[in-house]
Amino acid sequence: MIVDRDRARKPLIFIFVFLFLIIVFLLWRSSLLINVFDEFATRFLSQSHGLVWYLILWPAAHLSRPLIIVLFILAIAFYMWGSNFKIPALWFLLTTLTAFPIDALLTLLIHRPALAGRPVSIGQTFPSLPVLLTFLLLQFFFVLLVPEFNKKARKAKNRTITFMIFWLLLVCLSVIAFHYNSVLDVVSALLLGYAWFLFSEEVYFEYAGLFSRLKTFRGSWI
Repeated sequence: MIVDRDRARKPLIFIFVFLFLIIVFLLWRSSLLINVFDEFATRFLSQSHGLVWYLILWPAAHLSRPLIIVLFILAIAFYMWGSNFKIPALWFLLTTLTAFPIDALLTLLIHRPALAGRPVSIGQTFPSLPVLLTFLLLQFFFVLLVPEFNKKARKAKNRTITFMIFWLLLVCLSVIAFHYNSVLDVVSALLLGYAWFLFSEEVYFEYAGLFSRLKTFRGSWI
């Protein structure tokens, strides 16, 4: 099975949900300290750093847009389904696409002020939807792709992990630099994303075997 039993998973879910809820509570109460920190950190990271920095962040800012990521998700799920990974494909789709209603609901509940300089075409989201989707996508790559490297391909494995971390960092910085989201939007997305992914792993471990008995998923790798 792709996902093994992990006793640390449930405690980690509670820890990351708790940290996320702390931020939500402080934002809901309009805490002066956290708002000052958010404004200062966002202003520092979004100030102009020159053409080279702009050219580095521009691809991450545009490739992390929700529509682009959805196309990636659908293409990957289609490939997995065709490769007889039907149950993992369903797990992948449900985990990533349910991020949209979760993010939309939180955006409605937590009214965040619009950032100065934010493009009109970019909607306000809390937590940052581009970061949330990118994080979930990379987590699946880490679970599905990285274990396939054998011991002889250790360098390739390390390079892949390094690239994923680097890309996530670029996305986090780019959405701040281009005024899409604030620092707390990004931090909240990382906390929620990890908690949601761990929860989805727990669900997959518990119910993947049941789905394998259904006719549609019979013979699928789990």
